[in-house]
Amino acid sequence: MPNQLRKTLKSFFRRGAKPTESQFAKWIDACLLLGEDGISKDGSGLEISKNLVVKGNLIVDGTFWLSDGALPESNDVMNPNLGQTPKGAVFLWFGETLPYGYEFCDGKNGRPYLAPPECTSNGLNYIIKVIG
Repeated sequence: MPNQLRKTLKSFFRRGAKPTESQFAKWIDACLLLGEDGISKDGSGLEISKNLVVKGNLIVDGTFWLSDGALPESNDVMNPNLGQTPKGAVFLWFGETLPYGYEFCDGKNGRPYLAPPECTSNGLNYIIKVIG
């Protein structure tokens, strides 16, 4: 019953109900709190400073940046600022032109061989950063 907590919390605030101190505490403990739970929010979005565990699918509609520092100023996917990405980092890439410093994971010249995903169309390949 994954929605049981949600149903319980809603029942505390039915019309005419007067939630108790204990019920308010349960409601607050069920929420994610900025700062205390490792989440900060500013004009550029959300930042999670604690571990993030995803159980299930992670669907990204946009550019997914791996970085050990600040996000790049530009989100230009044709010319990404991948300078902070460590040598040896592997990405799934779509396109004909590779970013500077990257090669296909084709098993040549010491690079690993990673077969492109079978469920995709042409143009989707794994690439590795070779210039650090």
